[in-house]
Amino acid sequence: MKLRIQVIFILITLSCFQGYGQEVSIKEEIKSLNTYGFGKPNPVPILSENPKIFPYFKFDKYEHTAKKKDWKVITLENDYIKVMVLPEIGGKVWGAIEKSTGEEFLYKNEVIKFRNIAMRGPWTSGGIEFNFGIIGHHPSTATPVDYITRTNDDGSVSCIVGNTDLPSNTKWQVEIRLENDKAYFETNASWYNASPLTESYYNWMTAAAVATEDLEFFIPGNAYVEHDGDAQTWPLDEKGRNLAMYRNNNFGPSKSYHVVGEYNDFFGGYYHESEFGFGQWAPYEEMPGQKLWLWALSRSGGIWEDLLTDTDGQYIEFQAGRLLDQYSGGSINPISQVGFDPYVMDLWGEIWFPYKEIGGMVDASPHGVLNVKRTDEEIYVGLNPLQKLDNDILIKINGKEVLREKLNLNPMEIFSRTFPSKNTDNIQVSIKDTELSYSSTSNEKSLKRPFHSNLDLEISKSEALLNEGIEALEFRDYTLAHEKLSELVQLDPSHKAGLLKLAELEYRKTAYSNALKHANTVLIMDTYNS
Repeated sequence: MKLRIQVIFILITLSCFQGYGQEVSIKEEIKSLNTYGFGKPNPVPILSENPKIFPYFKFDKYEHTAKKKDWKVITLENDYIKVMVLPEIGGKVWGAIEKSTGEEFLYKNEVIKFRNIAMRGPWTSGGIEFNFGIIGHHPSTATPVDYITRTNDDGSVSCIVGNTDLPSNTKWQVEIRLENDKAYFETNASWYNASPLTESYYNWMTAAAVATEDLEFFIPGNAYVEHDGDAQTWPLDEKGRNLAMYRNNNFGPSKSYHVVGEYNDFFGGYYHESEFGFGQWAPYEEMPGQKLWLWALSRSGGIWEDLLTDTDGQYIEFQAGRLLDQYSGGSINPISQVGFDPYVMDLWGEIWFPYKEIGGMVDASPHGVLNVKRTDEEIYVGLNPLQKLDNDILIKINGKEVLREKLNLNPMEIFSRTFPSKNTDNIQVSIKDTELSYSSTSNEKSLKRPFHSNLDLEISKSEALLNEGIEALEFRDYTLAHEKLSELVQLDPSHKAGLLKLAELEYRKTAYSNALKHANTVLIMDTYNS
């Protein structure tokens, strides 16, 4: 009887420790960090320099000597990862660490070093920056935002940050959420246009990772789009350089690669020497944008390493966006601005994750990261779970099943196998009841949409003016928009779309009589504007 009681006690104790091992926590604390501050608000209205972000002002002073400064830090942590948030610096994620290796899967800059980069000036590198509004580092990127922390009913923890973009009166909010049994964290965004007018639409989550010579990028696609919308080949450029290898970008100025051409949900990178990687996943329908930003590998980029950090080295940015491109116009192609309709709220979510020891990735999802590598003599299959996996894995070579196995893996517990195989063999890998899969022959995810314009297509003068006017309106260039739309209405006084957009511009200027005149002209032609 005594032995039986001891056994029961041991089992209860073990179960308690097992439960304890699945804990998740959130805490707020003050950390004193070396800080190169900023100040001296410019009394001259921003209208003289960048009217797109009025009524904000710029800061003109930047400190060149570090001083200790206290900052609020929110830390979300479970058995697998640790995530830190800075609500007083735009609500950004400061950094994220995978605990079994101690490696950063988001670059964590140990010094707060503000430099004149953002629309209002001050900006500091690292982590994830949340950008809403119009192209550029958003106006509140270096200043405090609203925030709250909470433990949710399901046991997960959240830090919610948010702010209002004053020029557009749009309100954004991001929930940074961590569950107890996942090796990833979520960023769940909401964005509401509280204005009665169409506003500019721009969102990119700007994440950073350490830059090293052995870093390889894994971004599905066959082209990259430049800021003006022009498309170039990816990953091999016209000179045969594999741009997916960081070291091969040692030419020319800094790089912006908006990778396109494949319907897929993931992207990231892998450090071959340390056998560690980072990534982002979101449904393609919600976040099709996948961008790399690389400082020039020459001294012109190295200068920014000196300006933005003291000891943490150079970084790259892997940015996830709601649009395909951070478009700034200038060339003729299908890429364009997008408007944010009045009183609309958009919601979307994504995850950020580490992985290790599998050599790269061919697919990823909230379940895990899959990699398949081929040589002349064998194939390698590696799997890094991001949550508990007890699914079947199936591997086929030329249609013949070579492995069917029931997995029993915890997060960050690696599965790997090698099989004899030729380079010409047809390889298929799948994990049952997940999105994770690989096929060496499938081309089903390639996009057929064009990224080059048909220059032989004749576009009417009225259609060209309408497009130019709307593009300018959605880029907050209201003077140019008024010029183009006025020219359109002079050319065609019955152009309903042009009249309505012109009415919106007059309303925005508080020229309500003119706005009503244009609106009534449309209603005379169509009572319901249907």
